[in-house]
Amino acid sequence: MDSKIIKMNISRLRKQLEIDEGVKYCIYLDSLGLKTCGIGHLIKKNDKEYNLPVGTKVNEQRVEELFTRDIEIV
Repeated sequence: MDSKIIKMNISRLRKQLEIDEGVKYCIYLDSLGLKTCGIGHLIKKNDKEYNLPVGTKVNEQRVEELFTRDIEIV
């Protein structure tokens, strides 16, 4: 598949996820009580945010990194 099409589809996916999940620039608890940040990113043990408290700010660059990583995994 053409890389332009892939980038366009990822952009569309991101916009839809932002609508569905929202974008939060801090650590919060999701509906299951699990630490989350960015665009619905579940914080895991290997994330540098893992031991940070709820309410800690997460900058835009980090939200982008987490989104990109999540998309690569999917």
